[in-house]
Amino acid sequence: MKYDLILQNGTIVTPNESFEGDVVIHGGKIIKVGKFSDDTADVIYDASGKHILPGVIDAHVHFRDPGLTEKEDFETGSIAAAMGGVTMIADMPNTNPVTSTAESFNEKLNIAREKSYIDFALFALLNEDNFSEMDRLKNSGALGYKIFFGSSTGDIAAPTHQVLIQQMKKASEQNMRIGFHAELNEINTNFTGIAKKETDDPDGFWLDYARPVASEANAIHSIINYAFNTKTKIHIHHITSEDGTLLTEKAKQEGIDVTTETCPHYLIFDCNEHNHKVYPPIRDESHREALWNAVQNKIIDMIASDHAPHTAEQKAVSGWEKPGGLCGVETLVPILLNEVNKGEISINDFVRLTSENPAKIWGIYPQKGNLNPGADACITIVDMNMKKTIKTEDLHSKSKTSPYDGMELQGFPVAAIVRGKFVMKDGVLTGRKGYGVLVNQK
Repeated sequence: MKYDLILQNGTIVTPNESFEGDVVIHGGKIIKVGKFSDDTADVIYDASGKHILPGVIDAHVHFRDPGLTEKEDFETGSIAAAMGGVTMIADMPNTNPVTSTAESFNEKLNIAREKSYIDFALFALLNEDNFSEMDRLKNSGALGYKIFFGSSTGDIAAPTHQVLIQQMKKASEQNMRIGFHAELNEINTNFTGIAKKETDDPDGFWLDYARPVASEANAIHSIINYAFNTKTKIHIHHITSEDGTLLTEKAKQEGIDVTTETCPHYLIFDCNEHNHKVYPPIRDESHREALWNAVQNKIIDMIASDHAPHTAEQKAVSGWEKPGGLCGVETLVPILLNEVNKGEISINDFVRLTSENPAKIWGIYPQKGNLNPGADACITIVDMNMKKTIKTEDLHSKSKTSPYDGMELQGFPVAAIVRGKFVMKDGVLTGRKGYGVLVNQK
């Protein structure tokens, strides 16, 4: 039989092993993995010297579409993702309008279908007013729910406690996981007020002070208690602190279904040396080291970019008015591969953290997140020896800002394949707008 595509002579990487071999693809699916010297295909890609990974899933992005498209949209965001070796993203619901009804969900879905170069999933917002929408949101294809326990871009209020309990019980009945932005507004408001009296132009230290670790820790503690009482599957987005990792580790040990996520900027930067404004904020070196320990010991389950673009003009504003959020979808893979080369994690860990676990956490495994026969042929090919310097002007986001500008890294994606088709090959965009499809929860 003649197949559609064969990736030959690469190092195939799973969470458990790495081995030399080929990947045979047909009809958008992985057919077999191994050594197949007699097989032929319409396209044969020589992956000698490169690593073949399950397609990277960035399960936390803000593509700002609809309503905030001066910052980003699904076309530019998905191009940036593809060029960064990401084959699927999950988009957050704090757009305009927020994705809190079936109507707004389907509006965003239609936009993404028209614009996206890669596969995508959409989160639905839970707020004070949309309990009655939960069945319709699930049936529309929501990957999971998002609750802003503390405010971020959009200043979306958390549900009141009585509504939150109802929502969590309903999500448990639906077998849907709820992701939380874990901060407490009352703590943030108090300490931000103190910080504003001390400085008009906050650096990294004052940003950390204004939204302290106690805000995250108390929020996580409350969320875990709610999950225990409602038997709800929960996910804590972008953990920044040792306190957060210890609380979630204890909850896991007690049998609560809690999964966890952090982001590259919390693993790379120290608030005493870097001044990047993001919510929740970057912490000091002690928390950075604790996060790495949690990643290495499988307390943190996944790493996502939390790609949250603003225009260059907006990010250039000085003082407290500068918006929080950093670009990262295009740099997620090289930043983490550089850490693989440094020995912080193995390339097998990388696959677990960015492919297998995101797919399992959000209920789309084994369709995504692996190289097993029958899975979607979504694949990221990387060159662990390639060295380049990140330059903001070379990135593809509509927002020409990056906290990683000027960093020299080793390890870069060289190809991204979505359902058997190259969308990026040898650093060139080869896909087309509108190719991405919604990935539904099974």
